Formats: sequence, C-alpha cells, structure tokens
Amino acid sequence: MIAGFLARPNILIVGAGPTGLTAALELTRQGIMPRIIDSKDGPTPLSKAVGISPHSLDILEPSGTSERLLSEALRIRRFHFHFGGRELGVFHFSSLEHRFDFLLSLPQKDTEAIMADVLWDFGARVEWRTRLVCMSEGAEAIEVRLDTPDGLQEARFDQVFGADGVGSTVREAMGVSFDGYTHKRQWSIADAEIANWPYEPLTAQAFLHENGDVGFIIPIGDNRFRAVSNTTDALARIPGSYRVSQLLRTDAFHIPARQAQRYQSARAFLGGDAAHAHSPIGARGMNLGIEDAACFVRRLGDCTLADYTAERWPVGRRWITLSERMLRMAQTSSRAAQSLRNFAFCAVGHSQVLQGPLLKRLAGLKE
Repeated sequence: MIAGFLARPNILIVGAGPTGLTAALELTRQGIMPRIIDSKDGPTPLSKAVGISPHSLDILEPSGTSERLLSEALRIRRFHFHFGGRELGVFHFSSLEHRFDFLLSLPQKDTEAIMADVLWDFGARVEWRTRLVCMSEGAEAIEVRLDTPDGLQEARFDQVFGADGVGSTVREAMGVSFDGYTHKRQWSIADAEIANWPYEPLTAQAFLHENGDVGFIIPIGDNRFRAVSNTTDALARIPGSYRVSQLLRTDAFHIPARQAQRYQSARAFLGGDAAHAHSPIGARGMNLGIEDAACFVRRLGDCTLADYTAERWPVGRRWITLSERMLRMAQTSSRAAQSLRNFAFCAVGHSQVLQGPLLKRLAGLKE
C-alpha cells in the first residue's frame, strides 16, 4: 500500500502537456503508475507558454524536474514597462522573498521534453496517437474507449484526469459547459533570433502604445526572443534599434476567456486549459494547470477529491477576472484611462513595497 493512498488507484490521464505531465509525475514519484495518453503524434513542436513560476518550481522539485528545468532555462528577474518612448517602471521579481526569486523562461516544448524525460526515469511513458473516443461513469469505475495505433480498446479506470486543452473530450463527455467568450481581436506570436538587443539582458519588456496596441517580449534562449502582440505583426510593436537575424516561428491566435462550469464529476476531473482559459497576460495559464494537477494528486491521496472543484474553481475564476482587467488596461486607447494606468505603473513600478502583493500573485505564492 502506498503511503497516503488507501489503495493503488488505476488512473487515466488524457493530455500530455504540462498539466497532464505534472499529474503523471506527482503520481509516479509516489509509486502510482498512471496511463497517460495524447492524440498528438508526439511532444509539441511549438513554444507556446514560456514562463514557469516559483510556485510551479516548488511543485515540480520533489520529482527532480525543477533541477533539470533550472539547468536549461533563463532566469528573468525584472519586467520593464514602456509607453510613448519612456519607461514607466520596473517590476522586480528579485524582490520576492523566495529562493526562486525569478520567472523561469523556457519554451513549452523544452519544458514538456524535460518533464517527459523525468517521467521516463520513473518508468512511465506517454502513449502518443491515442485518443479518448468516449467514456461512461459507473458506480465502481469509468469505462472508456480508446482509439490507439493498434485499434480500438476498451478499459476501466478509477479516475480520469482531463488535461486535454480547450477542446477537451473529457469535459465534453462529462457534459460540462465551457462558459465565456473568445475575443475577436487577433493576436500574434513571433520567435526570433535577434542581434544587437538594445535592452537590459535577461529582462522582459512590455510596450504600450497610444492607439491601444501592445507588444511584449521575453528572452527564451541565447539571442532568442518570444514576442507577443495584439496586432498581426508581433515584432513590429517592439521598438528599438536591433536586427532580426532569423525569424524562427510566427503564429496567430484569439484570446479566450472561458471556464468550465465545474471541474469534476464523481470520477472525472479537469485541469489546465480544459478547465479554464484566459489571456497570456500575467503568465499564469500553464502554471495554473500545474497547480491543478498537483491539487488533484494531493486530494487523491487525502481522499478529499470531492472538494477539488471547491478549491480550484475560485482560483481559475479570479485569474480570468484579473487577466481580463489587465487586458483592458493594457490595450485601452482612451487618453484618460491611459493617464491613470501610466500613473499607476509609475507608482508601483518605482516601489517594491507596492508591487510586492502583485508579484506574489504572479509567482503563484498568493491567491
């Protein structure tokens, strides 16, 4: 019998992104071997999320994952905000009273690769090209049908953890609505190698423009950067004298603001983008999913899964609400609103005392 667990549960994890992989890591390090499936051909080739919070590092440390992440990633300790050619203020992650006093920057594809390697060390692996077709909850188990490379399979599990993204098959099978909306404005992403970078090394930069355009940029490797903008050309909204030596990737997306009505049924549970989706402002999306997964495993061991939604749903709701406020504030074109926003950024950006509570929330250390 595993300490903390009344019996060895049989668990299916659907989705092998950071949320699903965290759940698998937390289970396997305690001797619980889940089955983890993903419909994709393999790990994501895209960067997607890049910011790993101090609290996520706390969660991933016992499995040995954080040590590997720290050896590969960049440590971002400052975030500069600009408007109209002048700097409004600087947020100092280094002022956090925590041993991880930084935001870790690493493309999601690399984060997932490291997590999968650690999972392999524990003796578990992801079953790629394996799709959940349907599931049916019973009093004793969940019956599922899987479409695998070897054909259709039927299996039984004690619990299913759905970490399969905004289009979650698990959520649909649970009959849970995904309430909210998707913003019409198109955003863009660009990953690029940049020479002659004119700003402070190893810092993130945000540029707010009078017409409501915004541009964010963060280093993700040696001379490599990730730019995000609410326009069709992310790098065009990053001012400065620099040279793009190679454009590595571009993409476009629309920002959702949605949340599952509930995160669980009797035996099925949701985490990450399957449960909540919001803007990338605040760098909390991937980290909330990691926290969801850790909560699921902890409550499984404590036999308190009945309260999973009660714990995690309010956290998701608060971040959707806060990220929407931050989004409106960032892309406002009202001169009056800009003046108030810029005054606030100046005040907070020049006072580590004032920025402390917000930084703790961004770091996942306070809700």
